[in-house]
Amino acid sequence: MKRTFLRVFLSVNLFIFLSVSLTSASFAQNKVSVRFFQSIRGDSFLSYNFFVGPDAVDFTTTIQGFGSGLLDAFCFRNSIDLINIGNDNAYLSLGVGFSVMKYRLDKNPIFNLNNNETPSWQSDPDVTHNYVNTFFGYGKSKIITTSFYVPLDLTLALGKNMLFTAGGYLDVNVTARYKMKYLVDDQKVKEIIRSTEFRKLNPSTAKLGLNATLLHKKLGYGLSFTYSVTPFFKPGLGLDIHEVRISATYSIRNFKDAFKPSGEK
Repeated sequence: MKRTFLRVFLSVNLFIFLSVSLTSASFAQNKVSVRFFQSIRGDSFLSYNFFVGPDAVDFTTTIQGFGSGLLDAFCFRNSIDLINIGNDNAYLSLGVGFSVMKYRLDKNPIFNLNNNETPSWQSDPDVTHNYVNTFFGYGKSKIITTSFYVPLDLTLALGKNMLFTAGGYLDVNVTARYKMKYLVDDQKVKEIIRSTEFRKLNPSTAKLGLNATLLHKKLGYGLSFTYSVTPFFKPGLGLDIHEVRISATYSIRNFKDAFKPSGEK
């Protein structure tokens, strides 16, 4: 717990220092303005979710069957800038967003609660459970979460065509569930640990994280990286894993353009 707090504390202070250092010169030379609802930020499709950390070897994710967010239109991370402070070259933004994350687990773990109410896990020992590890197969083991989050970002113009964004976020989990689908002979079986029960496995409900994005303005897309500093399960009350998301389809769009009729400029 102390180690996690120290990492968060250092990360936040480093971000504040870099924000002040990088924007002070730009703000001094250019007019600073305050804008509301300026941009929509988001990603989907060409994105991948996975875990890192001491216990991540048991929770490797896979792309089988559009797994872990890859090519999945219902797995996304989108936000709206509520307020921007700065200019075209550098600005700070505070936003609010919503995310749906999916983690398809390669080793099909089974969760149990120990006597001290901490979770344990093991690969499904039942050899009659066929998870059909083919791309379009029926079987899967997948963690699905939905969250609200509040990002604080510094965005810098790099020349005429590139934008670089870095910052942190607060993620507040709304639901988390675990879905298992497999065949027993030719019979389809579905098991779901719904959110109420999944809470007993001690997932973290409030998490701090870091993100960075490099975006090409003319193309409208870029590459983004998100890392949850807070572990997926509460420290000391579950396995030690942290969420990571990499997306090749991240975009920053003007908020007003999203409501224009098709073809109107």
